[in-house]
Amino acid sequence: MAVGLVLGLGSCVTRPAPPLSTVYERETAAEVFSVGFEGIADFYIEAIPMEALSAAALDGVSTLDPELNYVRRGDRLIVTVGGTPFADFRTPEPNDVARWAMLTSAAIDAGRYRSQILRDTSPEHIYQAAFDSTVRKLDRFSRYSGRDKAQSERASRNGYSGIGVTIGIENERVWVTSVFPNSPATDAGLETADRIVAVDGVSIAGLDLNGIANRLRGPTGSHVELTIERNEVLSNKAVERRRVIQETVELKLIGQVAYLHLSGFNRDTVASLRRAIDSAERTLGEKPAGLILDMRQNRGGILNQAAEVADVFIDQGTILETRGRHRKSAQLFEAEHLDALVDVPMVVVVDSGSASAAEVVAAALQDSGRALLIGARSYGKGTVQQIVSLPNNGELILTWARMHAPSGYALSTYGVFPSVCTANAAENPTAMLAALRAGTVRPGDAVHRRRVIDTLDPARREALGQWCRANHPPRSDDADTEIALRLLGDRALFQQAFNASRIALGQRPATIN
Repeated sequence: MAVGLVLGLGSCVTRPAPPLSTVYERETAAEVFSVGFEGIADFYIEAIPMEALSAAALDGVSTLDPELNYVRRGDRLIVTVGGTPFADFRTPEPNDVARWAMLTSAAIDAGRYRSQILRDTSPEHIYQAAFDSTVRKLDRFSRYSGRDKAQSERASRNGYSGIGVTIGIENERVWVTSVFPNSPATDAGLETADRIVAVDGVSIAGLDLNGIANRLRGPTGSHVELTIERNEVLSNKAVERRRVIQETVELKLIGQVAYLHLSGFNRDTVASLRRAIDSAERTLGEKPAGLILDMRQNRGGILNQAAEVADVFIDQGTILETRGRHRKSAQLFEAEHLDALVDVPMVVVVDSGSASAAEVVAAALQDSGRALLIGARSYGKGTVQQIVSLPNNGELILTWARMHAPSGYALSTYGVFPSVCTANAAENPTAMLAALRAGTVRPGDAVHRRRVIDTLDPARREALGQWCRANHPPRSDDADTEIALRLLGDRALFQQAFNASRIALGQRPATIN
C-alpha cells in the first residue's frame, strides 16, 4: 500500500537503481517522516505548512552532498545533481501529511540513485540531517534527538537499569565522574575518580561514552563485573544492576539552615526533595531556621515535578499557567497541599543558567510572596516541550506551550528577575548587604522591571534585557550562598528585603518566623 502511494506521487526516475551500499527503505522512512510531520502539525505552538516541513527536511539532506538539490516548480518537486534534473514528483495537497511524508522519503530515495555520498550515508544520519533542518524552521528550543541520544535522554528522565554512575573520557581513559547515592555503585564501593579499565573482562579502550554506558546497563538483577584502577592498583568489583534514577537533590546543613541544591527535575525529584527535608528535620530535631533553594545552572526537566516542588513550599495560589495552540497545552497549576515548610524563611538562588522548570519554581516562589529571590536573571526559556517518539526510536522535542508566571508575565525571552541582583557581588558580599540595609539596593525595583518590560519600547526592553546576567556555579561556600545565609541570619534585613519584593507584587507585607 505504501509503495502504491509513493508511485501515485508521480515519480519519474530516468534509470534503474544501482546496488545500494546502505539500507534505506522508502516505506520505513515514510513512516518516520509521517509521524514527525504529524507531530509538528498537532503539537507545535504555531501552525507550519507541510510544504515547508518537507522542503526543510530535503534541504537538510542536500547538505550531505552539495551536488544534490531539490527544487520546487509549481506543483512539481524536481531532483537535480550537479544542476541536471533527473527525477520529478507531483506535490500533494497542502494538508495531506501522509503524502508529504511519502514524497519526502521518495525524493531522498531518488537522490540516492545519483549520489554516491547519499548511498553511503546510513538512514540514521539521513534522519538526523533532515530533522535538524526541519526543527530550524521552528523555534530555538525545538530539536531532534537521534536514536542513541534519545535513548540516553529517556534514561535521564525516567531512570534505567544500571549501576548508578556518570562517566567521562579524558586522555583516552574512562573515569567515574560521580557516584549516585544509594545506588549499586555505592554499595559496591565505587568512588569518584576511579578509572574503569574493563567491563566483564573485556577492555573498553576505544569505545565512546554510549558504547560504555550500554555495557554498564542491563536487566534488573543481572550482574556486571568492572575492572577498576585506583591509586595504580587494579581490582574487580561485581555490581548488581538495579533501577537507577539520577539524584537531583543535594542537602547540606549549614548551622540551622538547610541548603538544598536542585540540579534538575526528573521523575524522582519531588520524592527526593521530601526525603532531604525529612532528613534535615531529623538531624536538627526541628524545622530548619531557614531554607536556601539553589537552582543555579539547573536546566529544567519534567514540568509536573517543577510544579510539585513549588507546591512543597506554597500553601495556596497559582503556581503556573501554560498556553498554546493544542487544546491540551492550556493548563493551570495551583498549590494543593498545606506543607510543613510554608512558614520557614526562604531564599531562592538562580543565575543565567537557570532555565525552564527551574524558572517555573523561581517565579512561583517569588510571585506568591513565599521566598526572596537572589542571584542573576534566569535564562528565559519559558516554554514547554512535547516529546514525539518516532519509529526509528529517535524523538522530536517540540515547543507546544508558553509558560506564564502567577502574576501573568511570560517566562520566555527575559526569564525571572531576582529581587536582589548579586551578579556583581562575588568579591564583596558585605557591600551588597550594606547597600540593602541602606536602601540603595531596592528589591522591589527588579520585580517591577520584570512585570512591566513587555510595555516598554524595543530600545528600553533591549537595555533591560542586559540587566543582571551572570553564571555562578552552585556551591554551598560561595558569595551567593554567603549572602543568602547572612540574610537568613539577619531577620530584620531579610524582612526588609522580603517585604519590599512583596509590595512590588501588590501584596501586603508579611512576617515569616
